[in-house]
Amino acid sequence: MQTESMKPGDVRSFRDNAVVLAVGLWAKRENNHLRIDITGTGKHTTVTNHPQSVRYHKTLFRDLRRVLIENQRWPFGDEGSETEN
Repeated sequence: MQTESMKPGDVRSFRDNAVVLAVGLWAKRENNHLRIDITGTGKHTTVTNHPQSVRYHKTLFRDLRRVLIENQRWPFGDEGSETEN
């Protein structure tokens, strides 16, 4: 349930020492691998499922992929599911 519109980079206070940061996420194919782009952190960055890449982070890719799947924004079927193991 969306109560207030947010855009990437929006920040809200959360508890005593925490904030909620709105980020934009989208997935795209990069050669034979997938990457997830992240914006709203002040800089645009990416994470990939390619183990030899400096941008590889298995758990971050897995968690962001789950968010995209849960929101019907993952167009790649089961691709990327190797990060679930």
